[in-house]
Formats: sequence, structure tokens, C-alpha cells
Amino acid sequence: MRASLQRWNLKLLAAFLFALACIWAQDPTTLLTPGVMRVGERLACRCGTCRNTVANCPMLRCHYTEPMRARIKAMQDQGQSDKDIISMIVQQEGVVALAAPPGEGWGLFTWVMPGVALLAGFSLYSWWVRRNRQKEAPPVSEMDQAVLDRFRDQIESELGDAGDSGQGGRSSRK
Repeated sequence: MRASLQRWNLKLLAAFLFALACIWAQDPTTLLTPGVMRVGERLACRCGTCRNTVANCPMLRCHYTEPMRARIKAMQDQGQSDKDIISMIVQQEGVVALAAPPGEGWGLFTWVMPGVALLAGFSLYSWWVRRNRQKEAPPVSEMDQAVLDRFRDQIESELGDAGDSGQGGRSSRK
């Protein structure tokens, strides 16, 4: 009885150690070293569903990030510098592998263009507002002023009559 209990405990311990080894092998955080994170911050996750970097992709079992982290870790273990790793990945996958466009060539254009577009839009809007601004009305001559005063008096008298007629503000046409 005691021997079977010891065998059962030994089997239980073996199963526990096997499960622990499987969990340890599947742990993606072993690749999240400071060096991998530092390089991963400069590389874009290209899985197609998120807009994060390789260092902070929140997807579990991301088909792009996990292999890229392992690749970065292997390159760092070989003694390659961060700059060498990034340039090798960009050489293999293109500039789209970078999280931010480079500050040279067409990459500089992508950094400068939003500001230029905003300035151009603001300038165009300012020009349009100044061009279409209402001009001051020319002064009214005395004869025109007399006609305007006559019409104002007529409007006031008709509105006054409409209020007195008790039709609730509506006047009848004559």
C-alpha cells in the first residue's frame, strides 16, 4: 500500500513538472527582455489587425510579433547591435517595418507634409474670408433716405393696425 502511494505521488510529481515545462515553453514573456523591447519599439507590428509596435502588441499569439521578438532575441544573443538588427529587418522587409518613417528622403516628406497642408489650408481659408468679406454699405442719399423712412412708417402703421384688429398678428390683404 505504501509503495503504490509513493508511485502515485511520483507520477503526480512527474505530471506536475511536465505541465510546468509546457507552460514555461509557451510563455511569451521570456522574449520581453529590455533589449528586445528597445528594438521592438522601433519596429511596427505588421499583423494587419493592430497599429502597435513589436514591443507593445497586445494580441495573444500574434502571428507576426512573436516570431519577430524571437528573431530579435536571437540576433542580440549573436552580439548584433540594435542599429544592425533594425537595418537588417528593414533591408529584408522594407521601410514599412519601421514604426515611424525615417527622417530622410520620402520619410522626411511624411513628417513635414501635415504641417505644410495645415498652413496651406489656413492660408487659403484666410484669403477666401478676406475676399468674400462684406464691404461697407455706401452712404444713402437724402432722397433714398426719404423713401426708406416712408416705407418704415408704412410698415409700422400696418403692423400697428394688425395688432389692433385682434387677428393674432395676422393682417388681411387689402
